[in-house]
Amino acid sequence: MQLKFSESQTMLQDTVARLFADEVTSARLREAEASGLDKALWDQLVALGIVGMRALAPEDGGMSLMDAAIVAEQMGRHVAPVPLVEAIVATALLHRAKAPRALLDAVEGGAVATIALSPAATGRPLPVLGGSVAHVIVALVGGDLVALVGAAGERARNIADATVAMIDVAVAEEHHVLASGSEAEALYNAALEEWRVLTAAALAGLGRRALELAAAYSGERIAYGVPIGSFQGIAHPMADAAINMDGAKLLTWRAISSIAAGQERAGARAAMAYWWAAHSVDQAVKHAVRTFGGYGVSLEYDVQIYFRRAKLHALIAGDPNEQLDRIAARLWDGEAAALPSAGDVGIDFEWGERAEAYAAEVRAFVEANITDDVRAKMHHSTSGFHAGFHKKMAEAGFAYPDMALDGKPRLSRYEVMAAAPMWEDMGWTRTPSSVTEFVAGMAQLWAQPDVKQEIVGAVLAGDALGALGFSEPQSGSDIFGAKFSAVRDGDEWVLNGQKMFTTNGHQAHYILMLTRTDNSGKKHQGLTMFIVPMNLPGIELHPVYTLQDEKTNITYFTDVRVPDRYRIGEVNDGARVMTSGLSFEHGGSGYHAAQKAMVRRAVDWARKMGPDGSRPIEDANMRRILARAAVRDEVADVLCRRQEWAGVEGVHEIAWGPMAKLFTTEMLYVDGSAIIEAAAPYSLVRGLDRDLDIVEVSMRRGIAMTIYGGTSEVHRSLIAEKSLGMPKSR
Repeated sequence: MQLKFSESQTMLQDTVARLFADEVTSARLREAEASGLDKALWDQLVALGIVGMRALAPEDGGMSLMDAAIVAEQMGRHVAPVPLVEAIVATALLHRAKAPRALLDAVEGGAVATIALSPAATGRPLPVLGGSVAHVIVALVGGDLVALVGAAGERARNIADATVAMIDVAVAEEHHVLASGSEAEALYNAALEEWRVLTAAALAGLGRRALELAAAYSGERIAYGVPIGSFQGIAHPMADAAINMDGAKLLTWRAISSIAAGQERAGARAAMAYWWAAHSVDQAVKHAVRTFGGYGVSLEYDVQIYFRRAKLHALIAGDPNEQLDRIAARLWDGEAAALPSAGDVGIDFEWGERAEAYAAEVRAFVEANITDDVRAKMHHSTSGFHAGFHKKMAEAGFAYPDMALDGKPRLSRYEVMAAAPMWEDMGWTRTPSSVTEFVAGMAQLWAQPDVKQEIVGAVLAGDALGALGFSEPQSGSDIFGAKFSAVRDGDEWVLNGQKMFTTNGHQAHYILMLTRTDNSGKKHQGLTMFIVPMNLPGIELHPVYTLQDEKTNITYFTDVRVPDRYRIGEVNDGARVMTSGLSFEHGGSGYHAAQKAMVRRAVDWARKMGPDGSRPIEDANMRRILARAAVRDEVADVLCRRQEWAGVEGVHEIAWGPMAKLFTTEMLYVDGSAIIEAAAPYSLVRGLDRDLDIVEVSMRRGIAMTIYGGTSEVHRSLIAEKSLGMPKSR
């Protein structure tokens, strides 16, 4: 896996970023609105070879599709008033189609080339971006790929004051047929896919920059004595939009990487990237404008230019929602896509051969050792835990892949994540082992030697499970507001209080506890942590049954005496100890397998014959609902993979984990609800279809997952602060 640009890609990014920053000033943006084109900027882009960067195929020395996406993103960030994406695509297409040398010479000399983004026909004018300044317009006309010369029209009034003109092929002075029949369609369709991918990159850059402008303003504008960015009503929508734009960029990268690798899903991912960027940029620019308030709609402020440009680039090719039909066809009907050559792009989202080999090893072990009684007990909740099968996995080294076993080095997160989807697919509960791994990891870091050996040894042998004792009735996510009392009495501590939501507590052997040992200071002071054996007198559990078919517990401690040797860390240093536990949190990755499994189950259900004799996947509305879910699953996937890559590579970006967790869990609920709604009323009746039942329970699990590990609202505040630089809103 590699999500870092190469040295040459970084240099390209820096070069074009500086160029656009120097040239695309507020004044120049407004001057360009008279014609739609900044001619001086255009001439520099031509001179630097940017316009013709894809004229040669990558294998012949041309630049990669990722290089072009880097340029497009920076163009979007600066809302550069040039039809650059269209020109890059059209210029490349002219060369691939072996256009007449005179046309190529003209374009290489600075003449503008653009492309009609829909098939053209005589007497049916099309809006074309770049059409008012173009020397050459490439179009598909009646099955022929043609280069139209002298077809440029008068600039049409448009939302972005851009170089849009209504183009009629009949008025062209020259009409050069470049290819016909299937060859023409293949060349043209590949060019459209290239345009979609590059436009997605541009929209990702545009949306992100609009949010940055708004975030900066939110820290300057004071209302009611505080910066407006501290209001959650402003910060939280901005955080959601920031996640969406990061997702748009990453999904674009993955589409390009998939094209380069010739992957089966490459065509679907290209369409996904364009739809997601076009769909989500609207939210970004809308919230950016609203953050500026009345100034946002004033033409004196630049943010309204971002709004107008977003509409232009997202809609110039027609309704982006039509891509949902294309996504469905490519995913489920086997529709092939004509794709451009990508070249060596450098970016790689795959876990790698070693990780895939480990996943295959785990699957082989499971298939060889699972029994009917294990299958009969399987459930996503802790009730599905099977001690015997867990013991076998522990002995084989598969129960806790993130931990060392018998001196073996820890597996990388890539290997762990490659194997993770299998557990969700088979319905095996991962909650007991994941919670236990957290407890054992804290013991490894902080426990006294004899207790570390006791706990870690028992856990790795498969003989002990753990639970977490953090939440309390009045503190919830504010764990440092703990009131649970621990009072020292010689070599022992006396524990009194109540812990909420001690999931797995009813079958745990140890519980990781956060306690209050001193009330004299600030709330994050005076905290001490313990790992307490659950067999001590005075511990009482009351079951709590939940919306998502889970059992958790309220745990009462009454004069529970625990030896000091079970204390971890120093007395009153619990906040530091607890903070170290964040290294065991894996953002959204632990939740994503459930989302992926839910989408797969939904498609499996939709392929089957329904009670009315039809297949849901044949219904246009259902196909779009499933396509949206598939796109969001891909966005969640790239957000989670970025988070895992950052952890392995030591890249410290605080917001990336919360972004992955928030998006994954929220979309599990959103898409699960949409599918259940469209499948109603049959989706309300359990037992009619196993796959639909799993979609329904996944929806309920989703609402719970938005609470686990900090609610979505807590994460939105963190993302707004750490990703966008907004004031604290908590």
